[in-house]
This record gives sequence, structure tokens and C-alpha cells, in this order.
Amino acid sequence: MRVQWCICGCNFDPMMRMVKLMLAGVCIGLVTGAPLAQTDLLLHNVAKELTVPWDLVWGPDNHIWCMEKTGRITRIHPDEGTVQEIHQIPGVYQSFDNSGAHAMMLHPDFPAQPYLYVNYTYSEFRGRLDKLTYSLSEGLVVASETLLDQLPGNSSHNGSRLQEGPDGYMYFCTGDMYMAMIAQDVDNLGGKVLRMDWDGNPAPDNPFGNRVYSYGHRNPQGLTFSDSGHLYLSEHGPANDDEVNRIVAGGNYGWPHVEGFCDTPEEASACDSLAQIPPIAVWTPTEAPCGMSYFNHPSIPEWENTLLLCFLKQQHLKVLHLDDVGETVESEEKMWQQELGRLRDVLVAPNGRVFLATSNREINGWDFLAQDLDDRIVEVVNPQFDYDELNPRSIREVFLEQVAAQTTAVDVLFPQPAHTDVSVLLDREVDEVSFTVFDTHGREVMGVDDMALPVPGLLNFSVAHLGSGVYILCVSTENGRSEALPLLVSRR
Repeated sequence: MRVQWCICGCNFDPMMRMVKLMLAGVCIGLVTGAPLAQTDLLLHNVAKELTVPWDLVWGPDNHIWCMEKTGRITRIHPDEGTVQEIHQIPGVYQSFDNSGAHAMMLHPDFPAQPYLYVNYTYSEFRGRLDKLTYSLSEGLVVASETLLDQLPGNSSHNGSRLQEGPDGYMYFCTGDMYMAMIAQDVDNLGGKVLRMDWDGNPAPDNPFGNRVYSYGHRNPQGLTFSDSGHLYLSEHGPANDDEVNRIVAGGNYGWPHVEGFCDTPEEASACDSLAQIPPIAVWTPTEAPCGMSYFNHPSIPEWENTLLLCFLKQQHLKVLHLDDVGETVESEEKMWQQELGRLRDVLVAPNGRVFLATSNREINGWDFLAQDLDDRIVEVVNPQFDYDELNPRSIREVFLEQVAAQTTAVDVLFPQPAHTDVSVLLDREVDEVSFTVFDTHGREVMGVDDMALPVPGLLNFSVAHLGSGVYILCVSTENGRSEALPLLVSRR
């Protein structure tokens, strides 16, 4: 194993990136590389001095969105390592063990739908799922709505993770909260995978007529979909039988009656009566699996069609090689064991970049592992691969691009930004339109129905009463055509 150095701010010009990765470290410090059969990988420190980064999400702005166990949410530039705090969830309850903030995701149409979803404990025995509203103009979370309250909670075994499914629904895994039997109760939300719409309502075709999608789970902390649509879940065993499961609708995964495979006499009868679905991977003694992501990208050829799984207790990344149909694990390999400490989450960017989050500043007695840089986000780099550029952008840029792509009914909007009045040149000489203006929170701030146009095809209206910022103008014409587009207002 070679010792190598890396500096921050590596760009994706192949030659320059190679040079920077090989230079003496001047940014964060020494990191190590782990060779595979054909690919020599480097570890590059992206961000440091975080506090137990629990969940990493790749945003449409090509930034890493990170939620720490404390409830702090940040946007992190993947190349420069700059950390921008956008929210601190109030009232997050943390115990000595593993309660706190546990899961986060962005709405699939973010920021046009400016919502973040977060799960956290707010008391010793209660958790909730909240929908947060992000303001484009302020760059901060400005409102919160609770979707699920009074979730069972405890000092540990809270789970959890959030994922968007290929069917357009939200998937949310929860732990058994140290109350093992609730995992078998399909009317209880603990020890489950839940499937919901984006307002927290049950998906209409769920197997039990409620939010529950699968049950019999102990303490799941990893959730990911493969390219083919398979859903995988990692969960902690007691002193034995950590598991990775392939999740199917209505499936019973056995806990607490079955641990891992049905390999004891006591478990055999339970497996028959419960129709337990066996895991695709098991580890005894326990290694404490955590965050998990599916990987299938040529940036690391040996990892194509694998599950990347973080481990806390055994302090490594495990690469699980799947068969062609994704139903079994054919082999596994350990990476960087006890080199980075506890690993909490792994994130795969659309261009094949891989990021790991350490978990060494826990308050449950593991803080002795912490180094000066902890906690941190570390990138796994193949210096020989020419990564496609994913240029980090502002959320405002992403929003304007999303809205502009919807153009169907409007030719020209001017001036931009507007100070007092706006003129909208329509693509047809219609005599009547309806229009509505929304702020970035989705609130209607003005609108007129069936407005007669003195000049056919030309809409004029005043914005003198609006404050500076970005708005959404929705225009509908009498022939049934409609469009949403950005409206910029500036108070000079």
C-alpha cells in the first residue's frame, strides 16, 4: 500500500488533477491510497472539522449536501471544500448513543420544488419527519412542516435513510427503537421501510393499505436503489448477523424471530410461519454496516455493479459485487480498514466520483478515534480516469435553468430584472390571459384571471409592490397554452 498526498481543490483536467494529487499536501494532510487489482485509488480530503456527518446527498447544483448528527445542514463545494451552513434543525435530541439527525433528501424537482426532507429525534422516545422549505433569495431554510410526528424513538435503533424510488415515491427506513416486536406489527412505523408521496401520505398501492412497504427490520442505516430498480437495505444485527437485504413489497425480513439466515432449529419454524425473506449478505460477528450506495460507473471498472457499504465497528468500506440480476452477492472486498476510522456514509456522484463520510466524533465513546481533521468528507479518486465535469453552480442558476426549460407560451419577458412594470410578449396574438406570480416558497403573491389585453399578445402588469428577489410567473392563454418562467424583481 502506497502512501500518497493530495491537495484540496483538485479540478478535473486530467493532467492537472494528476499533478495536484501527487504534490505534497498543503491543505488538509496525509491520506493513503488503496490499490485494487488494476486501479490505484487515492483518497482526497474534501472537507474537515465536521461533527458526525450522517447523510450525504448530491444536489442538482453539483454540491454535496450534508446533514450532521447535530441537525446542522450544509452545502459543500466538492472541489474547493467550502462549507456553507443553510440550516440548523431546532430541538434535535442527542443522547450518549445514536439519537439525533439521521436522514435527509432533496425533493426530486429541487429547487423548483424547494423542499428538503429530514428525519430526527426530538425527545428521548420520539422522532419526526419534517419537510423544510428552502429560500432561493436567502440561501437558507425558512420554514418547516411536520409530515410524520410521534414516530417511535429511542437512544439508538432509530435508523434511518431516505431515498427517491424509480416510481417517484419516497422510501424511508426506520429502526425498531429497541422495541423488537414492533418490527412485526404492520400498523407500527418502527422497524419498517415506508413508501410515501412527497407530502407524507401512503403510496396508493402499498401492500398493507398504509405507509408500510416492508417489515421485520432491526436497525437499518443504509438504503439504495440499483440502476435496474432493486432496493437494498443494510441493517445492524444484535451480536451476530449484520444483514444486507433486497427489499420487495410486503416482504417480512424476520426480526426479531430470525437473525440472518434460518440456520438454527429455533429459527426454522419461524421462517416457515413468517415466510421470511433471507438476506443476500450476512456478517458474524457484527461489523456495524451503515450508509450504502449502488455503484455502476467506468470510473472504477472493478466496482461496476456493486454495493458500496460503510462500516462503523470494523472501520472500512466494503465492496459487494452483485450477480447480473442483482439477487446475490458473489464476492466482497474490504477497503481502507482502520485507516479512516468509522465510516458513516458513502455518496456516488453522477460522474462516478465517490465520497466517504467519517464518524469519529461520536459522543458514544468512539471519539478516541478522532484525528485533527475529523470528522471529514473524503473523495475516492482514480487519477487515471477522465471524469466528466460537473461544475458546481448556485441554486439560483439551477432554478432559472429549470424554469426556462418549460417555455411554451411566452416569447419575451422584459425588462429583467424588473423595477416597476413587466411586459410579456406572448407567442400568439391572444386577447385574454390569466397569470399568477409565486414567490420561491410557493406562495401566491399576485394574480389576475381572464385579463383582457388592450394590445393582443402583449401582457403588462406592475410589480412595484413586490420586494427584490426571484419569483415564478405562470401565464395561461385562452387557447389553453401555459408556461412557468422566472421573474426577477429589483428594488433599485
